Amino acid sequence: MPNLFALNTPADGRRPAARAGTSHAAKAGGTLHIERRQLSACAAIEAEWAALAARAIEPNPFYEPGFALPAAQHLVSFRNVGVLLVRQGRSGGTGRLLGFIPLQPSRRLFGSDVLTGWNDARLGSAAPLIDRDELVPVVEAVLGMRGSWGSTTSSGLLLQGIDRDGDLAQAILRQAPAMGWGASLGAGTTPPAPPAEGGPDLSALRHGLSRHGELALVDSASRQELRDVVEMLLALEASGPRARAGAATLQDIRETAFLRAMTRNLARSRQCRASLLTLDGQPIAGAILLGRGNRRWLYASAQDERFASFAPLAQLLAQLRRRSHLHELFGEIAGQHAVTDRLALAEMRLRPGARGSLAPERPGALSRARRAAAAG
Repeated sequence: MPNLFALNTPADGRRPAARAGTSHAAKAGGTLHIERRQLSACAAIEAEWAALAARAIEPNPFYEPGFALPAAQHLVSFRNVGVLLVRQGRSGGTGRLLGFIPLQPSRRLFGSDVLTGWNDARLGSAAPLIDRDELVPVVEAVLGMRGSWGSTTSSGLLLQGIDRDGDLAQAILRQAPAMGWGASLGAGTTPPAPPAEGGPDLSALRHGLSRHGELALVDSASRQELRDVVEMLLALEASGPRARAGAATLQDIRETAFLRAMTRNLARSRQCRASLLTLDGQPIAGAILLGRGNRRWLYASAQDERFASFAPLAQLLAQLRRRSHLHELFGEIAGQHAVTDRLALAEMRLRPGARGSLAPERPGALSRARRAAAAG
């Protein structure tokens, strides 16, 4: 059975007097209730979940049904992930879905008094899905949870792996002073960028590579083509250094099943693109991009190490950026060509009942505090 928590109006039917800056709270149409489900059980609400993802304040392909449901089915680390579903209306109803917040499984006997957002190395972003017009009432509902999930009082919400400069984090920081939330945002960690100079430019490398044969970009325009390109990318990865290190996707049956299902599912909503760079018809680089619009994440990639000196993967990504007019392409690749962007991922802590927005915390401070609390 789903676990429900209602944020109800008083017995006389009147809502509490609004505080300064709470004009957005009325938009949610009164009472909100919160339901907790296992991630795997959210297949039953896939349609409304996808609708929420499309109107989220910060779109996140990693929390789309097409990604999260295959992850819950195939990957062990996602198996016990719970989700807070924030809805309009009272408990037991089927009001409009306004918030989808995955949570870390609690390993403490009586639960944690801080709700901790889920994060995983496979996620390029762990920003929860919150209706862009209902941020304030959704956060108020979550921070108002008391006597739930095994704790006597909710001490707040910790979100991990969110874009420090993203719409979600910045909107929360703007609303925090007026709403009385305590909001602190970590400094964030950004992957190191490749050196700005020191190697030949990609046009020169492409010219050199073209002397070995005919270069072509192969894209996946249909479902069958997507499956074919994904399989060729997996085979290319399995012939390289990741396979020698025992880390190729095809060497893990669960990862392989997840990747195949995820790419098919996200492609239906045009949020997955698989591409190859071929030399005389043979793949020498491949990439899987997730997301929609002009913002994408590089989820998987591989290149033929025999041609590594020509940077075929960097050439492929640069070509995809130009053709698709991508403003942002997040990911990391080996080499010294800056063809991808770096995303500063940070931790945000929200607490009820505090006045004002706190100064950003030092990097790692939240992690150290959690480790100390766990040890104690």
